[in-house]
Parts: sequence; C-alpha cells; structure tokens
Amino acid sequence: MPRQNFLSRESFVEATEVQARESLLSIPVFVPNIKLMAENIKLQSFKFCYQLPQKNTEYYVDVTILPLDTQFTRICLHGEHSNGEAFSDDADMAIALHDFESAIEAALKGDVSVYKPYKPKEKKSKNFFQVTVALAASAGIFTLRKKLS
Repeated sequence: MPRQNFLSRESFVEATEVQARESLLSIPVFVPNIKLMAENIKLQSFKFCYQLPQKNTEYYVDVTILPLDTQFTRICLHGEHSNGEAFSDDADMAIALHDFESAIEAALKGDVSVYKPYKPKEKKSKNFFQVTVALAASAGIFTLRKKLS
C-alpha cells in the first residue's frame, strides 16, 4: 500500500448549510478531545484538532461543508497527522474520523447521547489462549507420567 499523508471521508446529511455549520461549531462543547483551531468562512471549512483519548496522539481534521440544495449538505472530513507524518495504514486515524462522524451526527440531531466514541476492547483472548495452553500442557504431562510408570 502506498504511503499517504491523509485519510478522507465524506457524507451527505439532511441539514441546511446553516444547521451544519452551527452543529460543527457546537462539537467542542460536548466532546472534550476535539478543539476548534480555525474557521475559513470563504471556503466554508473548519480545522479541528482531535486528540485520541487512549494515546497521546493528535490529528488535524479539516471539515468542509458544501450545500447541495435547500435540504442536504455534503460534509467532507480530511484527517492528517499533526506533524505531517506519512503512513501506509493508520487505524488510529480511521478511529478519529469515525469518532468525528459520530460527533457530527450527534450535533445535527441535538442529542449528545447519540455520540458513541470508540472504546478499545480488552484483550481477553490472549489470556484465554495462555490458560488453555497451560491446561493442555499439564494434561499432557500427567498422561505422559502415567504411561511411563
């Protein structure tokens, strides 16, 4: 996979341009790890800083809105590392864009409970595997002792 500097996502929402803009500006109020950095009124774009809660990693997310008609708006998310680092695959940035989409959806609906940030699952399978191997080894040693005696 070639190296790249950004990830992009776009979606279409059922909201006017004004509603989409107001919703975007309200996101930092209820999501503490998203901060508004700049707004370009002419280009109808916003620059946010997203900090991944589990790690000390920051991403810049540029959001542009484009009114399609009186009822629908196109929202484009463009995420990149804050230091401009290139990457071939970055799951954390994909998580950041997913969280940002969830925050936009919650802001448009006006319901903070809709916002579902990513929470990593605990790795129980690794412990299960270790316990299973230990039990199998114990059983093998036990049966080997019986055969040898």
